Amino acid sequence: MNSNDDEPPSTNHPGVDKSEFFFPGEGVSALLVHGLTGTPYEMRWLGKQLADAGIRVRGVRLNGHAGEPEDLGASTYDNWYESVVQGFEDLRRYNDPSVVIGLSAGAVLAARLAIDQGDAVSGIAMLAPAFFLSRGATIAMRAIQKVGNLARHLYLHNDAGSDIHDAAARGIHPSMRLIPLSAPINLLDLSRMVRRRLDRITQPALTIYSRQDHTCPMERNMAFVAKHLGSAERREVILEESYHVITVDSEKDRVAAEVIAFVDQFRMPRRQCAAG
Repeated sequence: MNSNDDEPPSTNHPGVDKSEFFFPGEGVSALLVHGLTGTPYEMRWLGKQLADAGIRVRGVRLNGHAGEPEDLGASTYDNWYESVVQGFEDLRRYNDPSVVIGLSAGAVLAARLAIDQGDAVSGIAMLAPAFFLSRGATIAMRAIQKVGNLARHLYLHNDAGSDIHDAAARGIHPSMRLIPLSAPINLLDLSRMVRRRLDRITQPALTIYSRQDHTCPMERNMAFVAKHLGSAERREVILEESYHVITVDSEKDRVAAEVIAFVDQFRMPRRQCAAG
């Protein structure tokens, strides 16, 4: 599981933009948070659909991501969260309602933000949330956790790429070929911490799952969120065809439509210009 110097750190395709993004809008802001080992690319298409609907959008790059495996190995879930907080502060200056939208680990980070920021976050959308990984992966990561800081120097070969049903989308999707084992261990710790506080989320919530998610099993995640989420206003959506990265997969149009409808309910009326 040690690094191979000949192994490329990630796939790279022309036209794939892995950078942070901002799209202007009015009346409401949306903060988009990608998942573990992912990049802002996996949220960019959704961000463009939101922007086309007039919603202001900020897509963050989590600390340690979209670079070399060693960068991710050196970062922690607190570093990832700092990126989310910074993106949120960038949007707050517009004085419009702000909604946070996260995919996978990004959904867990979004939940932490909603808990910490309270009423400053108007709503939360959790897409394929990673409160639980598969049981096999969890057991393996807990065993590896015993090696301590050495985990950041051990790497898992990700030959399968991203968990995406659509072959064309999967073929161009940037994925990290070498994953430091400290990264999923950090996610397990983050998820466990946020799970204990999930009942503190009282904002309106949208949660979208996929029945064929191979990374974060739908049944376990959905059952836990349904039981422990504190939101009185909530909507659950189940996709039938997509795998885990639902923002770029076969049913991305439905995901976008659900998210746009959810965010749009918080939009402030157009501000009137003061008479001169």
